[in-house]
Amino acid sequence: MRLPVPVLMLCGLVATSLAASSYAQDDKRPTKETYDELLARLGDGVKENLVIRGEHNSRTDNRKHKRFYTDLQPLADFPPYRPAHQLSGTIRISGLYLHDGLIKDQWIAAFQKFQPGVKVVITQKGTIASGAVDIETGPRISDRLRAASQFEQATGERLFEIDWATGSYDVPGWSPGFVIFVHQDNPIAHLSIAQLDGIFGGARTGGWKGTRWDPSVARTAQRNLRTWGDLGLTGEWADKPIHIYGRPLRYNIQLGFERKVFGGGDVWNENTLEFSHEMNPDGTRYTSSVEMVKDMAADRYGISFSDMGSSRPGIRAVPIGASAKGPFVPISLGSLRDRSYPLFIEEWAQVRLAPGRKLEPLVKEFLTFMLSREGQDAIQRDGKWITLPARRAAEMRARLEQRGERVDPRQLGLQLDQLAPHKWDGESPDETGKIDAQQSYYAPRFVLSALPDFAASAPLSGTIRMPASGQFMASRVGKSLVAAFARHQPGIRFAFKDGDLTNHEVDLSAGRRWSTYFAGETFDFQQKYERSVREFRIAGGSFDVSGWSPAFAIYVAEANTVPGLTVRQLDGIFGGPRRGGWVSTVWRRQAGRGADENIRNWGQLGVTGACAGEPIHVFVPPLKYHIMSVFERKVLVGGNMWNDDAREIPLALGKDGRRSQPERDRVSAAVRDGCGIAFARPGLDVRGARMVPISGKAGEPLVLPTLTSVQDGSYPLRLGTWAYADQLPGQPLDPKLKEFLRFVLSREGQEIIQADGKWLPLTADAAVVERAKLDAIIPQVAAK
Repeated sequence: MRLPVPVLMLCGLVATSLAASSYAQDDKRPTKETYDELLARLGDGVKENLVIRGEHNSRTDNRKHKRFYTDLQPLADFPPYRPAHQLSGTIRISGLYLHDGLIKDQWIAAFQKFQPGVKVVITQKGTIASGAVDIETGPRISDRLRAASQFEQATGERLFEIDWATGSYDVPGWSPGFVIFVHQDNPIAHLSIAQLDGIFGGARTGGWKGTRWDPSVARTAQRNLRTWGDLGLTGEWADKPIHIYGRPLRYNIQLGFERKVFGGGDVWNENTLEFSHEMNPDGTRYTSSVEMVKDMAADRYGISFSDMGSSRPGIRAVPIGASAKGPFVPISLGSLRDRSYPLFIEEWAQVRLAPGRKLEPLVKEFLTFMLSREGQDAIQRDGKWITLPARRAAEMRARLEQRGERVDPRQLGLQLDQLAPHKWDGESPDETGKIDAQQSYYAPRFVLSALPDFAASAPLSGTIRMPASGQFMASRVGKSLVAAFARHQPGIRFAFKDGDLTNHEVDLSAGRRWSTYFAGETFDFQQKYERSVREFRIAGGSFDVSGWSPAFAIYVAEANTVPGLTVRQLDGIFGGPRRGGWVSTVWRRQAGRGADENIRNWGQLGVTGACAGEPIHVFVPPLKYHIMSVFERKVLVGGNMWNDDAREIPLALGKDGRRSQPERDRVSAAVRDGCGIAFARPGLDVRGARMVPISGKAGEPLVLPTLTSVQDGSYPLRLGTWAYADQLPGQPLDPKLKEFLRFVLSREGQEIIQADGKWLPLTADAAVVERAKLDAIIPQVAAK
């Protein structure tokens, strides 16, 4: 039998994503390929990520026991530690760099000298939300919205945090302060934080204060600064555009910059050139911070934020002021010690604190020690982080007397399902609150006779563990599939208990597609096991059922005459120019595009009538919502750079305590605007709105989303439902899992999915592609 084209693409994907010989990117120029085409040709990044992470770990190991700063500062302004009480028990603290540095043993010895009845345990990992530790140090949890929302939902509490040190001056990995570099010829004398916002940021409707959306930090495009003349430079500099060099927006380092400069906003200047870690063709690491400033040094009109460890000839650091009045302070060890330089980075300690309660005595005692003369002395003797200013330490000690914040429980974790829906649910939550998991929303209508019948292999026995929660089991799909499969393989049993495949708590997980950018769920699996998780599409998403991975529909006002759009044109409207994008877990410059593909005016699309010549106003969810990464994969080729005039509309609680429906709000805003555009699920009944036909590529038919076009794949913005399993290199997939997935992908299995009336069944060609994956043998991948 001749294999269909999708199967041939699959064979290429298995080879390129897993074979060690395929990872060199000899030509990284943008190719205009789709995300799926790049994934099939270049692979999923597991090899590159092992190289990048391995070199990072090696460099970190070489630094962790080295003292970079040896001048000891007087600490007379810090009170010596005096135990409030003699305590007993165990205090558990987590922090990767805390554990690996010199400070660990110093803190343990010093604290136990005063508190001999207390055992201090410092580990690399562990969270306060899980109860594994009492104090969690490291990156600020409240900057990481997913982790902060998960904490709130799990505990019913707001995070309690103090900062206990300042990041380093120039030690990579130890939170070096942000430095603004320009070319050595640039005459700019200094910059304020507001000017940095105007340079690096875009217009915004709000920003994040922890897990709460704060509209008070909104600003318009009128505050954008895009030329050096906007900053007061004259002569040859007046009309020259500001060229921005930065890191990918998914990097954690961006979060602190957004908080300090954008007030928690997350819209960046769309012309930012993103530099990611990559693997060079010779197998070495291309280091983002080094290469970024190297390229900027050759650009007289460039600017970047980086760190002093990346400084090189040809560039200089700009003094920064917290306000337009100054003072404007250059970065130095001294200006970081007293925090007169505004772009320092804090080291955070986070603990649990119940509403209305005070800190647990042992937790409070150790935090007090961290802020004392002895605790700070250990920091400076470690020689990488910098001690707190004494006044800041006093503020933090006063904070230890606070009681836990009392908050409306409806606000806690409000955004979690938007930021990080469970792996076993859909790509976004049910915003209507009305979808019944047991109800059918479509009557069976698709003839599935072209799908293969299931023929059982030899009798098998054993247990398949799957999560008990999620849409697979909440609907009728899971129980019906298991019951029908048991008639073919009665020796295979199922155990349902919530757990994560990455921790090997389950064998098979079904739901949305795992996030695939740097630090996403697929990346976490790769880093833990040095192989990629196996991914199988077991069904389509829904057509229009809220919360069940419905297709993306594009909406404009009825009066807008745009006849249709290609996916590439959507990229031009919603996205910005980009130097690359995340294809699975690795940065691919082949996914880039230039500003010449921007579409910012309806006239560029030949629109007539009221919107002819008018700017296109884009309405979107907040950029950190999970659904945005899905749209990035489908439309922006994995890029993170959005139109920097996009208007974000978040989930909110009304005065009556009811949740808003942000996708309806976005479409309504586009209609009120008259010349706006938004995406949401199909079939929204918004007066004055219409859906726009979409084609996958220029020259292909324009297709409206319908039940049929989403199921048969002719509509390009459809989503899927996915199953995940682990598979050891060089070995076949577990026979029990293979047998069950073969059944799910058979005519009988897809009939069960169709009868449930939410997810859509696969076509015969799609099922052939997925069944072929079940036979793949994965080679071992090594970093060297």
